[in-house]
Amino acid sequence: MTHEQPDDTRRKRDALGTPRKVADRTRRAASVDTTAAQARYIQGRIREIVRDYPGLEQRYGDARRIIRAFRRPSFYEVSQKCNLWCEGCYYFEDAARKSASAEMSETAWSTFFAGERERGVSMAYLVGAEPALYPERLKAASRNIRFGKIGTNGTIRIPDEVRFRIGVSVWGNETDDAVLRGGSVLRKAMRNYAGDPRAIMLFTLSPWNLDDINDVVQASEDHGLKVTFSMFSPTKTYLEKLDKGAPADSSYFRLGPTRTRPVFSDDDLKKASESIRSAMQRFPGTVLFAEEYCDLITKPGPLYEMDPESGLAENCGSRIREPLRYFDASGTARQVKCCTPDVDCTHCRLYSGGWSTLFRPTEKHLAGASSFEGWLRMIETVGQIFLFPYPFEAS
Repeated sequence: MTHEQPDDTRRKRDALGTPRKVADRTRRAASVDTTAAQARYIQGRIREIVRDYPGLEQRYGDARRIIRAFRRPSFYEVSQKCNLWCEGCYYFEDAARKSASAEMSETAWSTFFAGERERGVSMAYLVGAEPALYPERLKAASRNIRFGKIGTNGTIRIPDEVRFRIGVSVWGNETDDAVLRGGSVLRKAMRNYAGDPRAIMLFTLSPWNLDDINDVVQASEDHGLKVTFSMFSPTKTYLEKLDKGAPADSSYFRLGPTRTRPVFSDDDLKKASESIRSAMQRFPGTVLFAEEYCDLITKPGPLYEMDPESGLAENCGSRIREPLRYFDASGTARQVKCCTPDVDCTHCRLYSGGWSTLFRPTEKHLAGASSFEGWLRMIETVGQIFLFPYPFEAS
């Protein structure tokens, strides 16, 4: 037997929504209230520190301008092709990766980036397989968006008119770089960008190349290039192949079956920390890093708060949530978890997520003037690594 609900009760239900919707709205409201309260606390604590240590006021103002450059960021997959075969490639070693069947024309890219300018995008991350294969797309982005960061393997020089920061990826010294990437490219990349103020060598450390740090930093200094570090973070696809004992192939899973698992052990992390600190001391004008960030990125265990049900990092700054968006080569916004969708969050130590998680200081950073100054140093390093030109004038 069924009973019709009285009209007034039905109207109340329709106005409020289902119990689940009401609960969702309540949680969102509570989250907004909590976030607002946290923001008030952070600002109040910063005012206290700056009041007591006025020498930090200018540096805090500079840090705010750096953070403001990232107020509306977006990732753009400008290329679906590459000329290298890097072991465990973040792009191609992703079983769930979907190719854009209809890439935009060069004219359409120009129109697209003009629209992104109107949308207020302040920071463009130009990624994919190899963005340098499509210089016109990079020029279109540079004409329309003030700041940008291009990830490239360095084999093709990006035209000077592209006024973005260029991260030239390095996977080891000349010997290891050739083995891990399927071709010897390090020397060519350094020749292409020697003395280029846009370029920074991005050395991706892994358990396989930790002995190469001094070689890479010395070569960078010899070519008039700055260098910073990321940490190799395997994709779930790559790890699943290892777990299943998959045979080697001729592209992006050539070495896995014959080498140790490319996940940092506690001993690896200790060695990485010691080697990075040594390089910072030996090459202070070349290495762009911060001791506080070194402590963070090399601590044992997951870097992020993990959702036990989804296995995803909850507090990673590279999670694709508004205002951050991710577009494929057709100009379509994709609903992916982060900037590197298949990377296993448990093992993720990528520099993009690590640095972007620091934009809001934590209670630890606000404990006193010394810890707050450490946070300022990290934000200043973010400016050096990601922004060009830097230092910059505020808009």
